[in-house]
Amino acid sequence: QFEQQQQQQGYHQQQQRQQQQRSSSSRHSKEKPKYRWDFDPNDPYSVLGIRRGANEKEVSAAFRREMLKYHPDTQTNASDAEKERATERSKLITGAYRKIKTEMKKRT
Repeated sequence: QFEQQQQQQGYHQQQQRQQQQRSSSSRHSKEKPKYRWDFDPNDPYSVLGIRRGANEKEVSAAFRREMLKYHPDTQTNASDAEKERATERSKLITGAYRKIKTEMKKRT
């Protein structure tokens, strides 16, 4: 019985830690964004510059096109600040691509 109480206590502590992490990350997300983008960074279709309902081929082509433009390795003559911005944009592009591909897999 003592072991069971300890397990439950450990479980509740873990739940509290996870809740604290979630609340601190949501507070963090309300901070002023570091960059201004010409697209909605929360909309994966906007990030890739494609319409909703685009097919798999269009999504892949948009991903490749955007990564060729914004991947930090393609920014050889850019300043450090420009490379940092390109890195952030490429992270958004990759995240958007993964999100859309996951949605597509769920639909099939």
